[in-house]
Amino acid sequence: MDAPNASIDDDALPIPAILPGLDGLRAVSILLVMLSHSGLGHVVPGVFGVTIFFFISGFLITSLMIGEWRRHGRLAIGSFYARRMIRLYPPLIVMTLVTVLVMTAVGASIHPLGVIGALAYLANYLAILKPEVMANLGGQLWSLAVEEHFYFVYPLLMPFLFRHARLAVPVLLSICALSLAIRYGVVRNFPAIATDYTGKATECRFDSILYGAIAAVLWWSRRGRALMQRFVSPAMVGLAIGVILLTLLYRDQTFRDTLRYTLQGLALVPVVLAVTVAGTMAWATAILDSTPMRWIGRLSYSLYLWHILAFFVAEHLLPGSGARFVAAMLLGWVLTFVVSWLSYRFVEMPFFALRKRFGSNVETTDHVRA
Repeated sequence: MDAPNASIDDDALPIPAILPGLDGLRAVSILLVMLSHSGLGHVVPGVFGVTIFFFISGFLITSLMIGEWRRHGRLAIGSFYARRMIRLYPPLIVMTLVTVLVMTAVGASIHPLGVIGALAYLANYLAILKPEVMANLGGQLWSLAVEEHFYFVYPLLMPFLFRHARLAVPVLLSICALSLAIRYGVVRNFPAIATDYTGKATECRFDSILYGAIAAVLWWSRRGRALMQRFVSPAMVGLAIGVILLTLLYRDQTFRDTLRYTLQGLALVPVVLAVTVAGTMAWATAILDSTPMRWIGRLSYSLYLWHILAFFVAEHLLPGSGARFVAAMLLGWVLTFVVSWLSYRFVEMPFFALRKRFGSNVETTDHVRA
């Protein structure tokens, strides 16, 4: 691919090897998801936890792409796909296999098409259109499918936008608007499946990733940063948090299926920048970079994969309501962290060196860098 044009080089700002606060934000995201699935879904917004996951994924990966483009004048797209496969697929295979074995052992049915769908990243559309196929395989798999569909196409678009830097933000915002328009179209024309479809279909949710990408494109250019500096003050962040709270409290279903994701994505831009790279909320960044939060963040992918099965096993061992349900959920959390650490240590870490061969910044010890 052609070398980047002069405007990108002139506009370059250094991108640190470690982006502060991101591991802690992963921890916040997975804790929201786990709390929601622990019987607290009526008060804890688990779906918003996934939205944060999407946003920080777009922010991180776009930051890495910008750094690679500036260093080499190209994106190694094949290496990008290889890194993602090596990072994500081994834990997914192990989790799916163990889930099938556990469910078979307790007499629960597993549909073969569901297993194929889980491993082929089709779980979101199967969950929408044929939910019985995905029964007992883990309701969390839909979001993995959204991300993989998105990242199959995204690196093919970015070299064009890097060569035409002034188009990057308008083009990405236009794609976000298209996603919103699709959500409105689904609500209008297919109301029976609208909530499921707008919440899980790739074309309805990839804008949550793109808002993170837009934040990265803006932040790592001088002109973009000059603009964003106006929006990362504590007062503006407080306003953005207020918008997020309103999106969680307002229960109109059409709003929840459409504008909710757009407003959350826009509001996350100043919030995430302020608590990570902008440094305008240093106390929050310090909390996110604390040892416990970084540790949970490093385990977040394994925690996301395993928590549904762990909660199921805990409820199977301690069936009942009231105090027994609370005890089962506590046991489920313990099982989740134990199994997730084992997965991280013995499934993810052995592939660190291979990931580095394809350009990953991951450490070969028990530490993951941005």
